[in-house]
Amino acid sequence: MKLILIEDEPDSLMGMKHAVESINMDMILYTAGTAESALEIIEEQQPELIVTDIMLPGMTGLDLVEYCRSESYGPKVIIVSGYNDFEYARRSLQIGAMDYLLKPYSTEDFIAKIEKTLLLIGREESLSGQMKHQQAYAEIGNRMMRDNDLIDFCFKQTPLEEHIYQRLKLWHLEWLADQAYSLFVMDTKGYPEGKPEGREYTIQTFAIGNIVQELLLEQQPSILFKDPKNRWVLLTGEESVEGLAVRIINEVKQYHKLDIALGASSRMQRFESIHDAYEEAMTAFRIHSLSAETSVFYESKDEGDYSSPEEMASILKAKDEELVQLKVHRFIRQTISVELGAGRNDRVRGILNYLSDIIVCLRKSSSKDLEEIPMSVWESLDECHTLEQYEEVVCRYLLHLSEKISSMSLNAVIERALQLISRRYMEDLSLQIIADELSLHPVWLSQLFKKETGQTYMDFLTSTRIEQAKKLLRESSLKVYEIAESVGYHDLQHFGSVFKKRVGQTPKEFRYGR
Repeated sequence: MKLILIEDEPDSLMGMKHAVESINMDMILYTAGTAESALEIIEEQQPELIVTDIMLPGMTGLDLVEYCRSESYGPKVIIVSGYNDFEYARRSLQIGAMDYLLKPYSTEDFIAKIEKTLLLIGREESLSGQMKHQQAYAEIGNRMMRDNDLIDFCFKQTPLEEHIYQRLKLWHLEWLADQAYSLFVMDTKGYPEGKPEGREYTIQTFAIGNIVQELLLEQQPSILFKDPKNRWVLLTGEESVEGLAVRIINEVKQYHKLDIALGASSRMQRFESIHDAYEEAMTAFRIHSLSAETSVFYESKDEGDYSSPEEMASILKAKDEELVQLKVHRFIRQTISVELGAGRNDRVRGILNYLSDIIVCLRKSSSKDLEEIPMSVWESLDECHTLEQYEEVVCRYLLHLSEKISSMSLNAVIERALQLISRRYMEDLSLQIIADELSLHPVWLSQLFKKETGQTYMDFLTSTRIEQAKKLLRESSLKVYEIAESVGYHDLQHFGSVFKKRVGQTPKEFRYGR
């Protein structure tokens, strides 16, 4: 607590000073002999109590107090005067003086009035502090309630009902229902599932939030809050979304030397889309968090799906290195984004399961005895920290598999296809059925078949059927329609047309050797 004594008579000032110093209270005491020096102290220190004589060189004590008072500064005042003048007393009351002491006064009386006023100041400050704490607690509680609701909006789709809109208005967030917005998810890079606990990580979270809050002073309307994993979530009506995101990334890097991951949603038009925006931004954030890239990340909706194990097995057989790399790129990103709560071990397990399924498919379609995934691949995956590292390990292993199976004669695959045709030519035997039997993609099987036999699959199947029909026409007594059905044709007219085109004669002419 601060107190200033203002008296132009040195002896009186010294007496007042000694009297105040005898009071057993915690205070800082200032003294001044002129209005000018007193004004300088008051403006700099803003004491809670001013004790001043009325008559001072330059201006009266009353004028001094009146000059110092403002909306933000209202000290308690005790006036000391040697004049028993009603006008002085009246003006003292007007400026809010607590007491009016007439000289001469007793030291005991002076001390009593000072003590009484200091105790009053102490009680008022205590009450003011309590009220400020209560107000602060109320603000914290209101903010927590607001943030909890915003988290709910992120986690589940919430219809814009009347009570929801009223809550938005209470928090000055009705703009979420009235205009387009975007959503960011932000945190330190390398922690897609959230940072560990600890002082260092708490400081990082605070530093990121501090930078974003400063930038938001220029970007309205916006609201910043944290999700349950202590990642920062920003809802903003700002149209230049990428510009804001780049500034956040750059300024956190510049001032705090932190690399942050930032995932951004597309522009949303409806309040109910906050949930979709959060999922989009979260997916992009997780990918960015594990990527070596530093630019802003958006969820890609046009990358396409990764290949199934069966399709990837076919690609490996075709030795299409570029396509392998593309499909692995898509697979790794979808593995990261499919399960938002998946941890590092789940991620590695998912990749290994995919590789194991590919090996199973390769074994089905070849006679090559492929070994299980080497331990070195497990160890390499466990050491990966970025998407690019995961891609490199998976690509390297799959291309190694591709080289290994390419040493097997392609004729063995076609031989199996030919065996299937010779056993089942009478069925409705499509290329897809053969491809499924061999665990091959039909496109790759078609290309391989033409390369090895010089015929398309359909040409070869037709030739097989017609040759068998010729044999039956010459060696059996079956009727023509029975022969047609036995070689896979259920339309006699179509059979006759195909037969004549291939043989140059109708089935009947061929049978009787015309």
